[in-house]
Amino acid sequence: MRVKVQLFETLRRFGKEFEVEGNSLEEVLRKLASKLGKDFYMEVFDENGSIRSDRIITVDGRNVKDERPKLKDGSVIAIFPLIAGG
Repeated sequence: MRVKVQLFETLRRFGKEFEVEGNSLEEVLRKLASKLGKDFYMEVFDENGSIRSDRIITVDGRNVKDERPKLKDGSVIAIFPLIAGG
């Protein structure tokens, strides 16, 4: 299935929006990382190859932290780095 991946804040250096084929969140992110390179991979995956816990990821507007969301054709995945400031 085809989904959209939107990148925000500091991740926008890789681009704003991509269409990716995949059946799971992890598969989509790995395919996008293979396209965008090692720097993107390190922004999304930790040293164990798991999705980083310090990223906010939503699927169709719903925060999916620690979940395995079901994707559907046309789903929108958004990835936000945690931003601190004052």
